[in-house]
Amino acid sequence: MSLRAVIFTIFVLVCAFSGNAHAQIDVAAVHFELRYPGVALRAAPSALAARGAVMPQGANLRVIARTRDGGWLAVQGDSVSGWIATGFGEVQGQPDAVALAPANALAPIARNVNKATLPSWIYITAHGREIFDRALRDGRDGRMFTVAGDSNSAWPRSLGRLVSGQYDVMKDVDARAMVARFDPGFAHVSSAVGGGYGTDDMFRAERAGAACASGELPLACELRLSNAAVVFVQLGTGDKFTWRNFEANLRRVVKTVLEQKATPVLVTKADDLESIQGGGPDGHINAVIRAMAAEYDLPWIDFYAATRTLPAVPNPNLPKRPFTQFGLHDEWGYYFHLTEQGQDLRLRCTLQMLDALTRGK
Repeated sequence: MSLRAVIFTIFVLVCAFSGNAHAQIDVAAVHFELRYPGVALRAAPSALAARGAVMPQGANLRVIARTRDGGWLAVQGDSVSGWIATGFGEVQGQPDAVALAPANALAPIARNVNKATLPSWIYITAHGREIFDRALRDGRDGRMFTVAGDSNSAWPRSLGRLVSGQYDVMKDVDARAMVARFDPGFAHVSSAVGGGYGTDDMFRAERAGAACASGELPLACELRLSNAAVVFVQLGTGDKFTWRNFEANLRRVVKTVLEQKATPVLVTKADDLESIQGGGPDGHINAVIRAMAAEYDLPWIDFYAATRTLPAVPNPNLPKRPFTQFGLHDEWGYYFHLTEQGQDLRLRCTLQMLDALTRGK
């Protein structure tokens, strides 16, 4: 166990067993209910901290401490204790009554000297890197990224897979370096992500989360809350019936992110739902994404191309409807929700783009 993990463990034990009335009365009423299976506790509030016990779905754990940003909770159960990311469940009680943990000292940023050839689906130019450099100069957090997306970007099923340990980066030196560099971003739950969200939802105040100010729009709120230097724009599936408006809405997203001095990274989607279900031209939304990335000279990920490398899982009873194809589930003949394999590929693409943005820095 690292020195940092030891310090946090001592802090948790002190909070748990001190005679302080605040700890005995207020904290005892605060619990965390785990809503997802297969989540490992961590020895410290970090996606790279040592993994501990794997908790079952429905576990109810006592909350002992919290990080200042609210992304992590120190929890205790029967014979287990550790840290868990808040996005995996629901806090019951008043989390503000729980003691703040000491600031989690992030590992120093190591200069990115990686020179390996990037995959063919990662696109970045000198101008794209300059947008990122400008974001840092203008005060954006160079260790934070965030996401604007739909249900495929829901935190527990996407970034949460890495935080839980279901997507393991420990054997990949380059990926591990990016997790260390952008550690706070992996536990962050975006206010600009929601089930069925399309590009227009980024500008609907009624979609804004509880942490947003009254009347604040979801994308603007997320840019304020996260202060992220990088925004992965993973939208389009929710625009299947409003594909005619996609270009105008995406342009507004791009302009908003650029005006707020952050770096938009556009990401194509694995499906073609606007054509199959929405009556649009084949590949329309992805074509718009590619064209807009070129127009603004933005970094972008051709996730559609990346998913063409994934194998299908055939369905013997329905030869024309495989159980999965291109990293997507069969849902009554439609394919639009990412499989675990698809999610892991997108995580890998995310790490590859973060690597591309930070090379030489």
